[in-house]
Amino acid sequence: MKDIHAVVLAGGPDSGNPMTRTDSKAAQRFAATYRLIDIPLANLIASGVSRTFVLTQWNAHSLNQHVQAAYPQDLFGFGDKGFVECLPSYQRPEEKTWSTGSADSVRRHYQAGTLQGKSHGGCLSEPKAYIICSGESLYQMDYNDILKTHNETGAEITIATQKRKVGDIDYHNLGVLSMREDMATAVEHFKEKPSVDELKEIAVCGDESEKLEDCEVAVNMGIYVFSERIMRDLLGRIECVADDMSLDLGKDFIPMAIGSGYAVHAHEYAGYWQPIRTFRDWYDANMELCRSGLTPEEKANTAASLVSHEFKIFTIARCLPPAKFNGDVYTEGTIASEGVCVGANTKLTNALIGPCVAIGPDCDIADTIFVGNLSMNSIHNANVPDVGKGSVLRGVVVDRDVVIGEGCVINNARGWKSHEATDADGHGYVIQDGIVTLLQGTVLPPGTVI
Repeated sequence: MKDIHAVVLAGGPDSGNPMTRTDSKAAQRFAATYRLIDIPLANLIASGVSRTFVLTQWNAHSLNQHVQAAYPQDLFGFGDKGFVECLPSYQRPEEKTWSTGSADSVRRHYQAGTLQGKSHGGCLSEPKAYIICSGESLYQMDYNDILKTHNETGAEITIATQKRKVGDIDYHNLGVLSMREDMATAVEHFKEKPSVDELKEIAVCGDESEKLEDCEVAVNMGIYVFSERIMRDLLGRIECVADDMSLDLGKDFIPMAIGSGYAVHAHEYAGYWQPIRTFRDWYDANMELCRSGLTPEEKANTAASLVSHEFKIFTIARCLPPAKFNGDVYTEGTIASEGVCVGANTKLTNALIGPCVAIGPDCDIADTIFVGNLSMNSIHNANVPDVGKGSVLRGVVVDRDVVIGEGCVINNARGWKSHEATDADGHGYVIQDGIVTLLQGTVLPPGTVI
C-alpha cells in the first residue's frame, strides 16, 4: 500500500501519570512484553501499510530506541518498500515554541515535506491519503475497512467512531459527533470534551424520557484518514500557531474542516477499543490480561483479545533466556516475560512481570505490574534480587531499576487515594488511585512498609 502514509501521534505530555516522568506514554509496557506503541504499529503492518512516521516529543528517548530496534527496515524489505521512522518535534526559525497540539505537530512535518517522504530522496510515490492515529490506544483494526469507507463516500476526512452509552464513557476527555439525517455517515456536529448541554444535543436517545446516561453517542476513536487535498488546503496553509495557542486535530482541525464545507464522514467500528488516557486506564488494561475463566464473548471485550495467535504484535527481539521458576512457585493469572527469575515458595497472583526481573523466595505478590529491566545483571546474582526475600506487594507498579529489600510490605494499608514521597533525585513512590508506583531507580531498605 505505497500510496498510503501513516502518522502515529506519540508525543503528547501526561504530567498526571507517574509512569511518564521518565518515559512517554506510548513507551509504557503492555502485557509484560510489548509497548503501547506496538499495538497501532501492529495494526498498520497487518493492514499492509508499510510507510509509517511516529511523531514524538515528550520524554521520547526510550520510545525512539524501541522503535528503531523493533522495526528495522528489513522487516519490510530494503529500498523504498517500507519503514517505521521516528520524527522528533520540529521547529522553524520563525516559531518560538515546539509543537503545541497534535494538529500543529502534523502541520509542521507536512510543511517540511517529511510526511510526504521527501527526506527519502524523492524515491517514494506521492501519498493519496494519510492514516493518522494515536500511539496510546488498544484495539485490533483492519485499516483497509476505514479506507474503503473513505473512498466510497468521497470523504476528505474519515473518522473512526464507536457507539457507546453516555454513562459508560468519560466524555469530558473524549470527542463525540453526530451524523446528518439524510446521510448516515456524514458528520454534522463534532465536539471535543463536550459539556452536558452540548452532549444532550449530540446524543441519540430512544425517547425524551430516557436518561442521558442511557443514550448512545458516537465517540471519536482518534483514528483518521485524511486526503492529500485537505492536508494541503488546510494544514498546509496555516503558517504558524501563536505561542499561547494549541492546534489539535479533534478540538480545532476537525471542526474547522466541517465549518469550511469539506466532506467529513464516520466509519463505525464495533470491536474492542480502549484509549489509554490515564494511569488507571493503563493499569486496568494490563490487569485484564490476568483474568481467567472468561467466555469468548467476555474476552472479546477486554485487552486479552489482543493477545492471540491471530494478531501478530512486533516488538524488540531480546534474545534472553526463558522465565525460570525455582522450586515450588504458586502462580495464578500471571504473565512473565523473558529473563525473569522467581525464587522458591513465592506466590504470584494477577502479576505481570516484565523482562529481567528477579524475585526472591517466600514473596507474596498480587495485582502488581513490573515494568522490567534493561539487563540481567541481578539475575546472575541470586543474593541481590530485585524483590527481596519475604516481601509482600499488593496493587503495586514497579518501574525499572527498582530494588526492594527483604521483608518489605507495600500494600497501601493506609488507604491513600493520592500521596507522594520522593527525594531530590525523583526516587521514591507515588500513590495514585490507590495504586503504589515505585519510581525508576528507587531502592527500598529491608523492612520498608508503605
